[in-house]
Amino acid sequence: MAYMKKPAAVVALLAGGVAAGVALASSAPSDAPALSDLGQAARQSPGAARQSDMDLRRWPLDGFHRELTRRIDALSSAHGPERLAVFLDMAELYLSQALLYEAGSVLDGVEPEAAGDARRWRAMRDAALLLSGQPASEDIKTSPLAALSRPDRSLWLTLQAVAVGDSVMLRNNLAGALEALAYQTRPVVRVLLPILAEAAVETGEARLADQAVALLEGFPDLSSAPVGSYLRGRAALVQGRAKTALEHYFLASDGWDLYAARSRLALADMALKDGGRGALLAARDVLEYGVGAWRGDRYERELLRRLAGLYTATGDPLSALVARGKLMLRFPGTEAAEEAATLARADMASVYQDGAAGRLSLSKWVTLHMELVPLYRFFPEFAQHSEILADRALELGGTDLAAGEYRRALALVQELATVSGTTVDEGHLIGLRLKLARALSGGGQYAEARTVLERIGAPEDPAQRRRVNALKASVLASLGDNEGVLRTHVAAPDAGNLRDLALALWQEGTWTEATRFYTKLWVNFPDAFTARDASYLLLAARRAGDVRAASEVVAAFPDLTDSVAWVEIAESLLNPPAPLVPLSRDAADTRLESAKRAVGTINAADTGL
Repeated sequence: MAYMKKPAAVVALLAGGVAAGVALASSAPSDAPALSDLGQAARQSPGAARQSDMDLRRWPLDGFHRELTRRIDALSSAHGPERLAVFLDMAELYLSQALLYEAGSVLDGVEPEAAGDARRWRAMRDAALLLSGQPASEDIKTSPLAALSRPDRSLWLTLQAVAVGDSVMLRNNLAGALEALAYQTRPVVRVLLPILAEAAVETGEARLADQAVALLEGFPDLSSAPVGSYLRGRAALVQGRAKTALEHYFLASDGWDLYAARSRLALADMALKDGGRGALLAARDVLEYGVGAWRGDRYERELLRRLAGLYTATGDPLSALVARGKLMLRFPGTEAAEEAATLARADMASVYQDGAAGRLSLSKWVTLHMELVPLYRFFPEFAQHSEILADRALELGGTDLAAGEYRRALALVQELATVSGTTVDEGHLIGLRLKLARALSGGGQYAEARTVLERIGAPEDPAQRRRVNALKASVLASLGDNEGVLRTHVAAPDAGNLRDLALALWQEGTWTEATRFYTKLWVNFPDAFTARDASYLLLAARRAGDVRAASEVVAAFPDLTDSVAWVEIAESLLNPPAPLVPLSRDAADTRLESAKRAVGTINAADTGL
């Protein structure tokens, strides 16, 4: 394995910090030093005398508040250089407790002038930066921390190497850095151990890695936390013990901190490398469990990336779409987002094709679609996908759903044009509005459909204009606007348009024209000509005095309906009335009897006329 291929992985330890997690013990190697051993060695070392620039161990660990109170009290009576010395003591006291923000705040508030004070200030400022994962303020070689006389020199050089990714400096100083822990306070060692342990693992220094991991036992909250399990798992994996690594990673993955997130990533990588379905499903479950636990940095991005890959590998492109959409939304402009966009486009086109073909249930499709809307709304093709869903919903009779999606498609097209600064295709907008009006009309929302059609106006494209006028005539007819129907020119009317126009003429009492258009409906669309149409034609023809048309209806009527009552109605209406002869009782009775039979038959048949 090529160690230190990605030195930035070690840098992340500094930013991530440590947290408590599940319990896991580890046996230490027989030659591993303990913290007490390191401390004893430091006290016996010639360099153990106090370092004038910065010595964190001169402050008692159990007297922090007492010492801080003394320094605060001293500020009230200190002046000039004495006051600066108090501030520097406070910064050193904060550093001894690994309170990096507080130490940095104090150091930022002073400007030392004397050479000794400036040197001390520089040492503490560099220490605060290095402990927080940043490189020293200037060249580390000029820092007091890099002085040859300092027994902990290797520690600071190691942290600088981690911060800048210098693998040569790291290898040259790592062993000395572990020994230099003896010159630091326990809170500082607690921060440093995970960093040094991972650095040793990633550089392939197995002995140093074992020693660093063993030193974690001196901090039970670290050893039993995800950080301890992760580092043991990483060390085992680098040493070729995959099964042991898997066990440690699974333990760490139950946590909610940075190292739990990294353990989940490691499990995903191991599963994808293995390729077995069982391993893939197990890793997918682990990532689903903790995908929202760590947010905001490259680890969240990589978790989403791996999760999408696991969904694809286990045959779940729908969930992969959601994961990739979240990745793009959270980390726009990154290489991972661009990769996700490419993969998502192919999956999305396939999903919507399956939905349009009926291979995906409408309920499942709509559920997925609603998850994708906030993630992909600015994809140029997403408006088209919404339109495809609306078309399918309208085909199945879901007029409300279709209308909602047509509205969404319209909004997406216009939003995208606004964001990108491009011109909207007016023909596309007209097509979407026409579909929206058709969905509204199909759901009985005729007034809303008319409003949409009026907004369209008269399109320049002849084909679109014909479709708009045809639908407009139908909507106006449903609203009972006979004048509007008669004013709307339909160049190539279908059966519905002819029926609407004929009925409007019939209701206006224009009997001859009504007869002509009902006859045209009958001739051009015989399969669509109903008994109700026949009755209107018969009545219009009779009132227009068109005996031939009325006779044709009567003759053909039995073929149009199974209702004998309709035939009786038609025949009763066509029988010539008895002549009106003054004082002819028989003629009057004959007329009344004929009318009674017609009315009675109509009532019985419930014709609705």
